[in-house]
Amino acid sequence: MEIISFMKFLKKSKEFGILRVMGNNKSAGFEEVSHTADLEIRVWAKDLESLFRQSAAGMVHLSGVEELMEGISSVKQTISLEAMDYEGLLILFLEELLYRLTEDYMIYDIKKLSITSDYALKANLKGSQIKSYQRDIKAVTYHNLNISTTADGYEVHIVFDI
Repeated sequence: MEIISFMKFLKKSKEFGILRVMGNNKSAGFEEVSHTADLEIRVWAKDLESLFRQSAAGMVHLSGVEELMEGISSVKQTISLEAMDYEGLLILFLEELLYRLTEDYMIYDIKKLSITSDYALKANLKGSQIKSYQRDIKAVTYHNLNISTTADGYEVHIVFDI
């Protein structure tokens, strides 16, 4: 089953809470975790590419994107990132998307995503303009960030500074 795009996600989901982005398939998804001062999600997936996609979907969900701008054409872009480990690569990826969300009011479908064993990422993105978002996420943090392997793939907890 393919991951629901951010745009379809916004149209189908007006309720916020625990969501599994891939419907009934429990192999990938995210859920909000209670955190005392910041926002936190737990993300799980069968492979690293899916983990990064679900992490991005979770961050967009937490920001509370309300609706897309009507009549605005989409923008296609490619990003390339390199880091010293997968955790650093995840932070760079989410920070790049967060910057585009908060500064440009854009959210992106991740059309193609590849991650190499030498901690490089390349993503083809298709962006759409949004009207607003509810929560101002200041940063993606390294607090307790550890991508771990599980029997079903990968899991990570991500804390966002608000």
